Amino acid sequence: MLIAESVVAGYRQTPVVWDASLQVAPGQVVVLLGPNGAGKSTLLRTLARTLTPFSGTRMLEGKPYESYSPTELARLVAYAPQETPAEMGFTIAELVMMGRYPHQKGFWSMSRADRDAVQRALAHTALTHLAERTLSQLSGGERQRVNLARALAQEARYLLLDEPTAHLDLHHQTQLMHRLRQYAHEHGIGALIVLHDLNLASQYADWIALMSQGRIVAQGTPDEALQPALLEQVYQTPVLRQTNPLTGRPLLFALSPDTAPVAPPDAPHAFVIAGGGAGAAVYYTLLTAGWRVSTGVLNLLDTDEEVARALRLTHITEQPFSPISDAAYQQAQQLIQSADAVVIAETPFGHGNLRNLELALWAQARGIPVYALTTRPIEQRDFTGGEATRLWNALRTGGMHTAASLSAAIAPVRPATATSQNSRYENLSSEAML
Repeated sequence: MLIAESVVAGYRQTPVVWDASLQVAPGQVVVLLGPNGAGKSTLLRTLARTLTPFSGTRMLEGKPYESYSPTELARLVAYAPQETPAEMGFTIAELVMMGRYPHQKGFWSMSRADRDAVQRALAHTALTHLAERTLSQLSGGERQRVNLARALAQEARYLLLDEPTAHLDLHHQTQLMHRLRQYAHEHGIGALIVLHDLNLASQYADWIALMSQGRIVAQGTPDEALQPALLEQVYQTPVLRQTNPLTGRPLLFALSPDTAPVAPPDAPHAFVIAGGGAGAAVYYTLLTAGWRVSTGVLNLLDTDEEVARALRLTHITEQPFSPISDAAYQQAQQLIQSADAVVIAETPFGHGNLRNLELALWAQARGIPVYALTTRPIEQRDFTGGEATRLWNALRTGGMHTAASLSAAIAPVRPATATSQNSRYENLSSEAML
């Protein structure tokens, strides 16, 4: 393995990386993620031995880095920095051939093995048709691939790649990462890759190390490392996590709560019952119409919980995949008492969230109007053997308003304010709400 233990590194006696421990096994793709200035490139340079750490240990195949000569290390570790080579008149094939220097006996003593390695590297990076051009004739993305091709031609056991997808379009990004992953797995190559794209990392990494302010703050599989709450702390922006339907891996979206409307403190209060992604559009639409919004009870990791957190809504949560507990239900009761309306999103109901319908009945019995979006009948969303339908019908008997179109229903909303309590419900009809 390639191992870093408690590495501290930086420039001019100023540490940039603190106490970093990491390992890369043969056949494993490890991705370093983190915001600008987190220390990713510095850690990579330290492991490429272009930068000497202030302290800590670097091990390679069970031996300290210091025990290897430069040529011996280059046979085991190939490094592709962000910077592209200077224009010196060499062809692309000649530049890629420079990656073969650890295997050559003398300058430009090219063997058949060298030529074959160069051809394979050009093919892996889709540069074969550009082999006789010079750097000045290439785009920024093509130059970046030349860097990678030179590292691949080195045929080392470990690849250290600093943002190899920079300047590449979407097609070439995914194609390159697919080929790198395939190459690593098929040939037993350990790859440590610095990326900025969370979704590329999620789809192609075997292991992710997340850095923040010079420290590795989390490591694990994409599912383990890419937790929204942690990403929000690291990147200082809310993150919504869903699942890629093709791979089952996390799919991340950055959200911007600063662009979301903010209701004044005296705006009327809508409590939204949601879950499974059905509430996200309802939250935003109500906020846009001038309502203060709270929501619950939602399981952690549920899409609606992530959106509520991103929009900084007051919300009641329960543990992932757990039924609503007495404690969460009582918290929701306290919150819903101050609501001017209860809104039920078009969420499916199972035994785990059935108590949310009981919560709506509890609010309705205390004179709080209930509104529901119903483009699909409750029977199609009832996974409780009919219990959810029974509660739904009780809500309708009690006066619950329903409507089939959210966008059409919400358009005329002019919510009452807290200063006109006598007319708090006058603008809240089935047409004006949901």
